[in-house]
Amino acid sequence: MTTLVTQLFRKGDTMPVSGMYVCVPCGFMQYFAEGTVFIECIACLAGTPDGPEGYRENEQEFWQLVG
Repeated sequence: MTTLVTQLFRKGDTMPVSGMYVCVPCGFMQYFAEGTVFIECIACLAGTPDGPEGYRENEQEFWQLVG
């Protein structure tokens, strides 16, 4: 049996690879270049005090690589 593990990233983490990333709470997709730093979601403000419930802290992981 194979277990699929999905890595999530938080605001302030460094991009491991260039690509499209999705904001888990709202589905907004954004391109990030390798070596740059993840920001808050500009659509739902995840990673800020105004973000969705459960995603208001900087420490919360919400960006996921989709390709």
